[in-house]
Amino acid sequence: MCRQEFEIEVPASEVDAEYLRVARDYRRRARIDGFRKGKAPLDLVRQRFAGAIGEDVSERLAPKYWQRASEEDGVHAMLPPSVAPVQAAPGQPFRFTVTVDVEPEVEIGNSRSFELPQPETEPSEAEVDELLEQVRLQRSTWVPVERAAARGDRVRGRIHRSAMPGYAPEAAAEDDQDRDQDDRGPATHEIDLELGDERAWPELTDNLTGLSAGQRADFERTETDEDVERQRGYEIEVEEVLERKLPDVDDAWASSLAATIETVDDLRRQLGEQVRAQKTEQAGQQRTDALLDQLRERYPVTLPEAVVEREALQMARSYANNLARQGFDLERQQLPWEQLMEEIRPQAEKRAHSSFLLDRIARDDGVEATAQDLERALEIMARARNTNRGRLRRELERDGGLEMLRVELRRDRTVQALLAANAPPEEPRAPADEPAAEGED
Repeated sequence: MCRQEFEIEVPASEVDAEYLRVARDYRRRARIDGFRKGKAPLDLVRQRFAGAIGEDVSERLAPKYWQRASEEDGVHAMLPPSVAPVQAAPGQPFRFTVTVDVEPEVEIGNSRSFELPQPETEPSEAEVDELLEQVRLQRSTWVPVERAAARGDRVRGRIHRSAMPGYAPEAAAEDDQDRDQDDRGPATHEIDLELGDERAWPELTDNLTGLSAGQRADFERTETDEDVERQRGYEIEVEEVLERKLPDVDDAWASSLAATIETVDDLRRQLGEQVRAQKTEQAGQQRTDALLDQLRERYPVTLPEAVVEREALQMARSYANNLARQGFDLERQQLPWEQLMEEIRPQAEKRAHSSFLLDRIARDDGVEATAQDLERALEIMARARNTNRGRLRRELERDGGLEMLRVELRRDRTVQALLAANAPPEEPRAPADEPAAEGED
């Protein structure tokens, strides 16, 4: 089991010294009838606030002596310790029991060799062509056409929604907006969509295809009302059909994209660098994933349940924070937390396992995050949160996030060290003045 209990004793002399310090703090702040603030006799203060002083002494001494004992015994706790309630008393040793989840026993050898994939990072012509086509799409324009709409065209018009079968409107609302917000009743909305867009209803693409400006179509769609599936009717009318016009790929168009681009060849080179950077990042993630998978397989452990729960909770909070930054209203839209935690748990187990092993390797190999690592990470986080680095640092210091950030940076450094130790050998390059191979010009 990873949970252990430790009996710790603080000498009476240390208890008395701490008791005196706390009592003096109380005297400075205490208001006692008949005495000016901070001038009451110390014995009276100790008598009047005996219980509170004893609690404060216990709260000060327990963490200090637990830290000292854990360092002396080489105990590495995975979670904050639990201290059995006990109160220090003057003139007596202070004995307390600490229950803590310690690291499971695992022997991590000196081998740092792993079989890691070596994905190709050079861009292919097809990949550059695909990215070039994306640029053309982004720079395309829409022009009206006098023909029927087809997939890939853009259609503007209106959609009329009928009431849900069985819908009985409530008494007339005082505000028309209230009625509009009732999605069970009839309504009319403007539409402006590209046929075939995966975000749009398939029924819209199917029924708008083949229609010209001024034409209408009806269709039904299955919808759920109070957990009952019902058919609801819709009518769509087309006001305008537009066709995408892609720019010609020539030097004039290429030079209009950026000051650093003069020709199509320049554009393709820059797009190739983008593809290379993206593939390099993906390759790094694949190698990292493979390394951590092999690390967990090589060193299986059973972690305390609370450690996995903590990891799952941190992942859920991170997910919620990302939604909030994207404008998701967490108060109005209730997330299915129980289902989310259940789905997150397998990944949380893997992450907790990986983190434990990386921490062990970092400790064995003496890996630490540098001050530059921390400042760089704070700068990136501050920009993402639209704040300044100093304010972010103070916020993290208040809630313990700064130390957690250091831990994460140390783990990142450990991963990078392991990846570097397993980097593929570089192909030897001939000196610039070395003659070409025989038979070559």
